[in-house]
Amino acid sequence: MESDGPTLWGAARSRAASRRLYRGVHVPLDAEVDPAWQMRSALKRAGPGAVIGGLSAAILHGIAWFDDEFEVEVCRPATGQGRNRGGIKVVRADLDPGDVTTVEGIPVLSVVRTAYDLGRRPPEWRALGHLDDLLKVTGLNTSDLWAYIRAHPATRGVCQIRGLIPHIDTSSESPPESWLRLLIVRGELPKPEAQISLYDQSGHEFARFDLGYRKYRIGVEYDGEEFHSTEQQRLRDKARDAKTASLGWVTVRVRAEQLRNDPQEVVSEIRKHLWDRGYRE
Repeated sequence: MESDGPTLWGAARSRAASRRLYRGVHVPLDAEVDPAWQMRSALKRAGPGAVIGGLSAAILHGIAWFDDEFEVEVCRPATGQGRNRGGIKVVRADLDPGDVTTVEGIPVLSVVRTAYDLGRRPPEWRALGHLDDLLKVTGLNTSDLWAYIRAHPATRGVCQIRGLIPHIDTSSESPPESWLRLLIVRGELPKPEAQISLYDQSGHEFARFDLGYRKYRIGVEYDGEEFHSTEQQRLRDKARDAKTASLGWVTVRVRAEQLRNDPQEVVSEIRKHLWDRGYRE
């Protein structure tokens, strides 16, 4: 074991020179603990035979969207030992030899196995966000995912991932956009196009809708709390909406709280605009 890596407490040289990351696992005081370091530390605690799985595996494979306070998921064989501890979640699964690879020297579930696992976990809107993100950054194609599902057809949640694959869109730029797209489709509205750009006469892109319908000139924007909460941002949104309206577009803005608390109202508003502009079911 390298002296500057995560250390089991029994092997730690000095309590004063380290800090506890997990029970029984310490790191140097000056260590910058990134996700990979957290996972190495969790594996130290989990012992031989454990691999990184679930959302933790997706993080190692490069996904862009995850909570900094994520819980490290460790996967062990179905007959393996170990239990959940603070910050570490233990999952047992039957794994094929090809299900495990390495990233930065860390044993981790393969991209396709990670997609298979995340896509089966409810709720489906969260699963779709993970699938969009994972397939975007890894280049995994849906035909390979379908092949894996056909080879592993009798697992809990497999019906969910089968239903989600047709809705995967790697042009999605955030999980909430994925959730919103799924909400629209589940509301029996036509599937919206993602990332619709509008250009001025000089060819400059002055607006881009998260989702929308070119035929009906309807744009749908997810207004996340992080990017649309200041007065300056709201003024910029208002100016952009005025410019797109002058070209005949209507903008439906969906706030984070609406998506959480009143999703059917979102669907109803989009349906109304579609109907007003000639769409018929």
